[in-house]
Amino acid sequence: MLIISENLSEEELTKNVKDFANNLDIDDIGIADVENEVFLVAPPDYQPKNVLQGAKSVIVLLCRLPKGPFLAPNRKKQSLHRAHHSIMKHLDILAARLAGFIESFGYYALTIPAYNPITINKTNPMGLISLKLAGLAAGLGKIAKSELLMHPKYGTLVRLSAVITTAKLLPDPMSLKDICTDCGLCIENCPAKAFDKKGNYLPNKCSRKSMEHGNFVLHKFTPEYLKNIEMIINTTLLEYSISCSVCQEICPINKIPKIKSKTIENK
Repeated sequence: MLIISENLSEEELTKNVKDFANNLDIDDIGIADVENEVFLVAPPDYQPKNVLQGAKSVIVLLCRLPKGPFLAPNRKKQSLHRAHHSIMKHLDILAARLAGFIESFGYYALTIPAYNPITINKTNPMGLISLKLAGLAAGLGKIAKSELLMHPKYGTLVRLSAVITTAKLLPDPMSLKDICTDCGLCIENCPAKAFDKKGNYLPNKCSRKSMEHGNFVLHKFTPEYLKNIEMIINTTLLEYSISCSVCQEICPINKIPKIKSKTIENK
């Protein structure tokens, strides 16, 4: 039951927000305080408190990705493409609806999309904030060896969107349990060699291997093209093809456990 009032406590407002979000067809939700030290890893311009004036909280929405494409070798690339982008568009719409709901209480709310538009920071493509860090701060999982957010139930097969708001909400506790088994399969089998000898993640190597777009085929990377790459990505690269998903496919946490058969006796 939603409580509509101008004088809600943090507990009541948080419950309203979560109740509304949980009716939006999501798989999980978490809330982080913008002052969480996790966000300090990001450049200052990408920290939530510096993105929205007066920001107090970050609400992170999570939806899982299907595992089926990994068992469709002849159609894996196409089905991964559609699955990722369908879920990301769904998350963007949900974030917009949640932002509108929060603003009905007299607060400001800013949606953080699951994919684009992006910004370019020192040649690195970045979202408006790091959704991975937001998910970590909001208690939705831990960072795996693959550098992906690993959810305790859905593994790394998840996508996120978020809402930054001036509403002060009760943050969820960060996850303390390590989910990743540290098996190292993701690093050992990475086709892009996106990890150095110390296991440090090299994002540009990963993105060049895992993301494909027709624009990259049709247009050479000239200085003028690169100068305008942010605008090009945000207006023409509205979708991209998933050309590599080895780290997700090989991860043992992402495997579907075998269901034990049950015998039902007629009484």
